[in-house]
Amino acid sequence: MSGHASGGLVYDVAPLTAQHREIARIQRARGRSGLEPSEREALGSLHDGTPPGAPGSEAEVLRLLTRPFSRELAVPEYYQYTCMHVYGWFLDHWPQDPVGAGLLALHTTLLDLLDVERTALRRAGTVPRPDHIAERIALLEGLIGTVRETTADPFAPTRVGELADRATPGTEAARRIALLAECTRFPRSDRHEEHVFLRAVQACESVFFLVRRLAVEVADTAREDGAGAGRRLAQAADCAELLNGIFQVLRTLSPEGFMTFRDQTGQASAVQSLNYNTMEIAVYGFDPRKREIYDSIGHLSVLNSPAVTGYRALSAVLAGTDDPVLSEGWKRLDRGLSRWRGSHYRFARTYLPAGVKASGGTEGAAYVKKFVKKEACRPGDDPVSARELLSGFLFR
Repeated sequence: MSGHASGGLVYDVAPLTAQHREIARIQRARGRSGLEPSEREALGSLHDGTPPGAPGSEAEVLRLLTRPFSRELAVPEYYQYTCMHVYGWFLDHWPQDPVGAGLLALHTTLLDLLDVERTALRRAGTVPRPDHIAERIALLEGLIGTVRETTADPFAPTRVGELADRATPGTEAARRIALLAECTRFPRSDRHEEHVFLRAVQACESVFFLVRRLAVEVADTAREDGAGAGRRLAQAADCAELLNGIFQVLRTLSPEGFMTFRDQTGQASAVQSLNYNTMEIAVYGFDPRKREIYDSIGHLSVLNSPAVTGYRALSAVLAGTDDPVLSEGWKRLDRGLSRWRGSHYRFARTYLPAGVKASGGTEGAAYVKKFVKKEACRPGDDPVSARELLSGFLFR
């Protein structure tokens, strides 16, 4: 991978065999929704019949490429679509630096989208609205520049660009980065415009994790180490601003362009996202209005457990703080997340025609609007019980 500002991803550093490339080709030829039942069955059998391999093995890569089709795992549709298992695999390789790894995953996701869009612009004669793509490229370049300048380690301080630039061809980091890009670029349709939607969802998932992880660390350290907590809180606020940058890129997608692939995404909805819902709990506390929703979505029911509903959220830890750094950091974080929720609501209102249900079966914009404000959240008073759950990258 090339992490340099002028470059993109170098895919040939990924150890893909002829079989791996054929598996990827089949899934991308018509989009995953265009697969025949027999093809889906064959991909699922490949996954379930392949024992987990050692890191870097052909078996490891094959399972990354085929997990969404597993019959043994019963992967929820949202996670079939977003391939969060690959992001979880990626972060597992940096257990001592999950925040740096999450930012590197975000950088990789955006760079891959930039590569796709630059290729599309070169083929402007075959892609509708190249002006839209040119705008998207400019926004992506700016956003990637911001990510590169974002602090990966506030105590070093190390920036994301430095981490990316160290991953030169031949390094283990370059191999993992190339695999992350290759094993997550699977739209459901054959429409070019779906790439920006899929990559925006995946990028947001990375940021949900980053904000949540940092929020938990701030809550843990605010009382004993105000200075360190202040640095982490500033980092969380920076990450929240990245969400708004991602949505700027997403809005280069026209409503008409969105509707060309929307039906192919099926019931894959961010309502089902563990990273999103737990981020909100870690920052603001449990929202009792979501209890029924969590119970209706199997993998979210754990969020109704007493350990989670009683977690002492960051909002409670920082309420009334007399530390000016923490107070300003909280305002920045809350402001960034509030802006993102507003953008999410406007997207739902603009891109879903009246009367059309959102993916996941919700009422679309009306559902999103209900949760824009956070007054109903219960901050809780237990700082320990849910900490392990809320600290990790979550997927099913």
